[in-house]
Amino acid sequence: MKTIWKQSLLAAMSLVVPLSESLAGTADFTVQYQNYNAAGPNDDIIEAGIQLRNNTGAAIPLSGVVVRYWFTKNGATPTPACWWWNAPDCSAISLTSGSVSATGADQYVEIRFNGAAGSLAAGATTAPIDLGITFGGVAVNETDDYSYGNQTTAANWSRITVHDAGSAPTGGLRGGTPPTGGTTPPPSVSAEFFDDFTYNSTADAAFTNLWTVRTYAGGPGVGGATWSAGNVSMVSEGSNRLMRLQASTNGSAAGTSHSEVISRAQKFKFGTYATRIKFRDAPLSGPRVYGDKYVETFFALTPYNSASYSEQDYEYLPNGGWGQGNTSTMFLTSFDKNKAASPERKLSYSHDGWHTLVLHASPSGNIYHIDGVELANHTSQFAPLINQFLDFQMWFIELGTTNGTPRTYFEEVDWVYFAKDTYLNTNAVNATVTSLRNASVPRKDTVP
Repeated sequence: MKTIWKQSLLAAMSLVVPLSESLAGTADFTVQYQNYNAAGPNDDIIEAGIQLRNNTGAAIPLSGVVVRYWFTKNGATPTPACWWWNAPDCSAISLTSGSVSATGADQYVEIRFNGAAGSLAAGATTAPIDLGITFGGVAVNETDDYSYGNQTTAANWSRITVHDAGSAPTGGLRGGTPPTGGTTPPPSVSAEFFDDFTYNSTADAAFTNLWTVRTYAGGPGVGGATWSAGNVSMVSEGSNRLMRLQASTNGSAAGTSHSEVISRAQKFKFGTYATRIKFRDAPLSGPRVYGDKYVETFFALTPYNSASYSEQDYEYLPNGGWGQGNTSTMFLTSFDKNKAASPERKLSYSHDGWHTLVLHASPSGNIYHIDGVELANHTSQFAPLINQFLDFQMWFIELGTTNGTPRTYFEEVDWVYFAKDTYLNTNAVNATVTSLRNASVPRKDTVP
């Protein structure tokens, strides 16, 4: 448990690879594995040292791949963790898990990399990642796990696999040999809402049938600022279309504008809320002024004057704010203006780049996920009481008033999805969206 993924490793990685270059190959990576806990195959922890070697002739962005460790839970409840001994938490790595029905595996843990992990140079090998999976004190038999090996020094190991990020559990293979067998099918969805934001502009009738772009004055945000329809546009990223929200300022309230896009329908209550969104730390134009405390958001809410008010927020503050100084912070909040206090989780690090947000709202409460990892769980007293709207916003909490240079901040949205009364994990959401896109379905609404 002494070897860890070092941030200094990034200096040895090439950070440039053409985004259009196809690197997909089933032998692009080799996994090297050692069992840090080989002496305890029947205890309550799996501990695997995992390294990746790039077998290709080009650098590969690690954010484009995932690593999967396959095992049987033996009736226990597994909890994965990335262990960083005497070091900060795994800021470049996140973990999620999924269910399968395969030889030697009914579960897998997936290691994901964010943009901070950089790219792995041709022929290079990462430092070890110390993956731990605990079972709440329940002893399990590891020896029948597909990915288990008893080697105490690092060796090539094909039973821990590498895949394209976002792929089906055994799909998108980039290295190793996955177990045979099927995956546990996701729950069936009886009613769903999907928008791929493939519009030419916000004036398209198909857009205005589903969404309203705000132009009326008022909160939240800096008093005297406007809410401008011109701050919402449709843009291209390669062949993909995105919805862009902007917020601009010159340091004065009169020179400040916000943006909001809200669903026309108030019909979303219990189920899975999801979106793929690109949070941005750097401005679209002008300087980054840390005195500008602004919010990039996706959330669901009721009308503000409702006696049954509810709101579930993903609120990202790239320049800090709300007591966070200048530290980039994500707030996961179940807000109820009618209660004395609302639960929140603060993630005090950058979320710059693409992320998949998945919220489960049920009578039991609200569970917040980012990129497949559960990060907040709020109790039933903050569950929605009535139907809600879907909402995206960009707005300023406060301004850097000493800098008069105009600047514009922004976020971009790839798609949004809702499954009524059904709880899909992130892999199932991604698979559903991929299926809709493959069927050339730009939008769908069967939610009554």
